[in-house]
Amino acid sequence: MKNLSKKALALVLALALMAALALAAFAKPRQCEEKLFFQSGDYSICYEVVPAKGEQVGRIFFLHGMVSSTVYWEELAGLFSQAGYMCAMMDFPGFGYSTRESRDITPKDREEIAAELMEFLAPGGAWIVAGHSMGGGVALNLVLLYPEKVSALLLYAAAGGGGGPPGGMAGLDPELMGRIMTPLLRPLLFMPLVVHLLAGAANADLRYGMRYDIGKIVDPLKLPGTVKSLFYMSQRSMGTDLEAAALLEIPILLLWAENDYVVSGAMAESLTAALPNAQVQTMRGGHMFTEQFSQEVFERSMAFLGGHGL
Repeated sequence: MKNLSKKALALVLALALMAALALAAFAKPRQCEEKLFFQSGDYSICYEVVPAKGEQVGRIFFLHGMVSSTVYWEELAGLFSQAGYMCAMMDFPGFGYSTRESRDITPKDREEIAAELMEFLAPGGAWIVAGHSMGGGVALNLVLLYPEKVSALLLYAAAGGGGGPPGGMAGLDPELMGRIMTPLLRPLLFMPLVVHLLAGAANADLRYGMRYDIGKIVDPLKLPGTVKSLFYMSQRSMGTDLEAAALLEIPILLLWAENDYVVSGAMAESLTAALPNAQVQTMRGGHMFTEQFSQEVFERSMAFLGGHGL
């Protein structure tokens, strides 16, 4: 019964996330005034850099999860910056303020775009790569494809399959689904309570969800074409070769949350088993624990990095 309840909640969360994406296309987006943009093929990629405070001891590249953006990392990146790490983060195509996927875009893997931006920011340098949820799968792909660019992985509630959306959407026509789903779900745009409840459910903390600044989620999703982009992403996302990942010898931290209803227990167990050389930890919180408990995540991550001379 407990497992069934978790599966039902995960399904509700997934549907609600899709709803938020569909609704966002009708509202006017807030401008991305403090961000930077990097051109990669047809994609204009929004990114942010937080310089190291004092002497730089390393650099960390952050990859966000589904229905998120660079804003998710601001608190954690600020802590790492104070500790001497240069921090950079990017909005994946289709999220934040980066180009939306469409039939007019020549597809390019997120991993390739990230590697290009990393090289642009630090030519010839290697990065510690941090990934949350969907970003965790992309982080694994990144080190498999560009091992010279990654010195260590910080995987927070990682979705190890590459981060494609749930429900078998890969076979659906993105143009058709975009036209159907967006107007059907528009009424929820006027129900901010729903977004607060979603944030609370995702983090297993209703009070936190009711206090959460939902503009951090909704504002970037107001750009046109977001829901259609989600369906294109489901077709263009790269899966993760877990057999190859099992051979990785770089330092890897796998940090899970006790009450994560988004990344299922089976998914967590599968990824943990696939990375026998990783250091595995579990801490309080739900799926958004890296944001709610950023200080504890920072301290655990720093202890891990310190133990590896990073």
